[in-house]
Amino acid sequence: MQGKTLLMAGVAAVALVASSDAGLAKTKHHTTPAATSSSDAATPAASNGPSNAELADRLSALEAELAADHEHQSSDHTRLSTLEQSFNDVVWTFDNGRPTIKSGDGRFTMSLRARFQTDFAGFMQHTAHSPADLSSGAVLRRAYFGVEGTAYHDFAYEIRLNAGGSDGGNAGASGVPNAGEGDPLLNKAQVTYTGLNHWHFSVGVLEPALMFEGTTSSASLIFLERPEIDNIAADSFGAGDSRRGIEVGWQMTDALWAGDNINITAAFTGGKTGSTAGHGNGGDEQAQVLGRISDRVWTDGARSNIAVAVSGGYVPYTGSIANGATAQFFDFRDRPEIRVDGTRLIDTTKIAAKTGHMIALDLGGNWENFFLGGEWAQFTMDRQCGVGSGIASCVSALSVADHPNFSGWYAEASWILTGETKSYSASAINNEAGGFQAPVPSRPFSFSGDSWGAWELAVRYSDTDLNWHQPQTALFGVHLAGIPGGDERIIAVALNWYLNRNVRLMLDDNIVTLQKGTAAVHNSLGQNVNIVGVRLQFAN
Repeated sequence: MQGKTLLMAGVAAVALVASSDAGLAKTKHHTTPAATSSSDAATPAASNGPSNAELADRLSALEAELAADHEHQSSDHTRLSTLEQSFNDVVWTFDNGRPTIKSGDGRFTMSLRARFQTDFAGFMQHTAHSPADLSSGAVLRRAYFGVEGTAYHDFAYEIRLNAGGSDGGNAGASGVPNAGEGDPLLNKAQVTYTGLNHWHFSVGVLEPALMFEGTTSSASLIFLERPEIDNIAADSFGAGDSRRGIEVGWQMTDALWAGDNINITAAFTGGKTGSTAGHGNGGDEQAQVLGRISDRVWTDGARSNIAVAVSGGYVPYTGSIANGATAQFFDFRDRPEIRVDGTRLIDTTKIAAKTGHMIALDLGGNWENFFLGGEWAQFTMDRQCGVGSGIASCVSALSVADHPNFSGWYAEASWILTGETKSYSASAINNEAGGFQAPVPSRPFSFSGDSWGAWELAVRYSDTDLNWHQPQTALFGVHLAGIPGGDERIIAVALNWYLNRNVRLMLDDNIVTLQKGTAAVHNSLGQNVNIVGVRLQFAN
């Protein structure tokens, strides 16, 4: 624009000078009519103004100057655009200790995630140690490293590795009593499509949503471990982390009335990645269908919420016969809500069954800094004749003989002493959809700031009954043997200290009462155990 202005000004000046000289010549012509002298006649015509050649030269010079100016402006614009693009292409943020890279157009993001949980536990039990002697110690419960983000707006991804594990880090070593199933290294690897409003479609190594505590992140648990009934259901009916499968979900806020929030998920899963073992199934090629429907039925729009849900699962195929087994089977079992020792005090042992199903109902909510929740669940297996049934008069060893069922429930409450509240996750593309999460300290711990973070006091009672017709034995080929899995009741008291959003210290005291027997003698074994556990956690 500046070059054009100069050119126009130059042309105007030349024209003005030319017209001025012409006018002056005309005036002289009219005011001096007398004949010119010989000297005047000899005066060159060029004295009247610049010639056409000179004007052309000046115009060419102005055009050259304009072209140079335009090139300079273009160069400056290119350099500025390059600098802006370079700045916008790599935008780093550190939202509460979570490093995130974001492209300038917002289509691509990647966040670095880490979670460490170190547990210490002491077991205090009677001298008889019946039925098991539990060992005190420590374990790196979880050590997650991973990335998550979005691609082209419509896709989300998450990859997570786990260097920690259950059972004191014992992944089922041979010769070790009660060796656990281990925790696979590949904990999660999923791709999710979110391009349709309210829907998500996930595939890969998943952690499907199932049951009340199952929709709470492990970084937000009130106690060191989820209740036994939730753990058993997750492992036996295809939930929990490290599951190969697919999941479809639908979520909508204000769907039925103002403030409600409906979450519906359905998944088809197989076995755990990197492992064919688990609480429930011992073979590979497992198949499970599971789902959950939850609704936040009330909210004050800020700090208080109430939600209800139902979860269900069906196992059409417990897995192929493998590892020396002579039949497909279920095995419901769990540790006493802590993972430092791998011993399962309640255990149905392997029961021949190909199919089974479950149902669970839960209710939870918070009123500002008070929280209350609970759940009931029942499992039913279709027990086959033959191995483990105690009867040999069935038409076929694979015929369904009866339907043993087991149940459990728990209730829990917490009070955040410093006044913070638990947040409700209305929408998510992972298993945390429709769940309650940990409080965020309003004043993070600092000696210099005279602030002490957030403090929470909690209590839980759980009862998991894996006994079924316990005293019943096979008599004359008529009745099937009872299942003495055990009945475990736990009173847990917890004190949680949230130093800041990322660092947390937990103290649990579990009072465990076990009633267990044999198929013929009811409650012939029993044990009272007191477990004190401590966890140090970092999560971003």
